[in-house]
Amino acid sequence: MSPSHDLMVMIAKSFGLFYLMGFFIIVVIHTYRPSSKALADHAARSVLEQEDQPCRK
Repeated sequence: MSPSHDLMVMIAKSFGLFYLMGFFIIVVIHTYRPSSKALADHAARSVLEQEDQPCRK
């Protein structure tokens, strides 16, 4: 007995839903953990650290 197209679509949609939910939870935890604050602050400041004059080419 081979699986029908509808069954395969249902399995693929369910797997995709749980995969994306898990990925979202991991990203949120990684972003809002306390040790990430220092990295985010450094990244925000590093863009402007070397700026002492306007950029001209």
